Amino acid sequence: MSLGPLLERVPQALRGSSAYHVPQPPQIRAKLDANELPYAWPIELRMALGAALAEVPLERYPDPRAKVVRDLVAAQHGISGEQLVFGNGSDELIAMLCAAFAGPILYPVPTFVYYKLASIARGIPAIEVPLDRNFELDEAAFERAITEHRPSIVFLALPNNPTGTLWRMDFALELAARHRDTVIVSDEAYVAYSDQTALPHLAEHPNLVIMRTLSKVGMAGLRVGFTISAPAICDVLEKVRPPYNLSSLDQAAAAFALREAAPWSLARAAEVVAARPKLAADLAALPSTEVFASAANLVLVRFGAGRAAKIWQGLADRGVVVRNFDHPGAPGHPAGGPLAGCLRITVGTAAENALLLAELATLTKTE
Repeated sequence: MSLGPLLERVPQALRGSSAYHVPQPPQIRAKLDANELPYAWPIELRMALGAALAEVPLERYPDPRAKVVRDLVAAQHGISGEQLVFGNGSDELIAMLCAAFAGPILYPVPTFVYYKLASIARGIPAIEVPLDRNFELDEAAFERAITEHRPSIVFLALPNNPTGTLWRMDFALELAARHRDTVIVSDEAYVAYSDQTALPHLAEHPNLVIMRTLSKVGMAGLRVGFTISAPAICDVLEKVRPPYNLSSLDQAAAAFALREAAPWSLARAAEVVAARPKLAADLAALPSTEVFASAANLVLVRFGAGRAAKIWQGLADRGVVVRNFDHPGAPGHPAGGPLAGCLRITVGTAAENALLLAELATLTKTE
């Protein structure tokens, strides 16, 4: 369907981009495409959460400052509440950063697709610095790009998505020290699986922003994320934060999760970390595969251009869903790019991992 004359009102950059779309087969036996924690809360926690949510006054607007959640996060991280800004997951926080510090943004590629999508939506130039074939960061090229383009924001996903790569953590701190006029974002969405953070060094770097989310530790449905930074940066972000952006139900559920479910969530994340090496080794044992080292709850596998798409379809037909990068027009990942021939697989439960490997064995055996 055509927009007709309205097309002229759509920014040129947006016209050439694709909406983010996640294909879903009719039957799902193992959902391993979204880097979620694969375990559901135990029934006692879910019943207690339901009771807590029943007390939320839905006739009232949410607390615009999310004070209860703010106090809990501040206490758990040993920081001041004035160092926190909350958003609907990492996506809204990225959009807020782009709006608050309008100007070019810079990031490595391939990486989290929403950095690019947020810049396109706001008409902000994006500078992309390619990773090498093993998805390692070329620090010298990155430094040159910053010096040449003088971006307002640098995004570093630590560890990276979709590759799982964990680059040298000190590099972000060195960039923050050398480029005081640039916001350096350490996106730590997967910190529960890497156990690496720049947080202890935050006070030394007034231009450093640490980004976290509850999505990867069993609360993806809540869409609650936050940044940690100097209060001066928080003040700017608050100017562009939509009012009441965290619903009352999300705030109540997040507060319950932080108080009651945090030990359970971290224990399950530790199980994923323990299962990750075996899954990677089993995938590497399949014929004609290349598996990349990961510090996240995912494993990136290169099956080969064209072959990966066929394997993805075969898995989808069998109800096993993984993330396919081996097709044209993937949002933020052009056809023939560095992810061609790759599938990203979330580390699942023992049963899900076994099912995945059994179906892969069948598919690769019949090629």
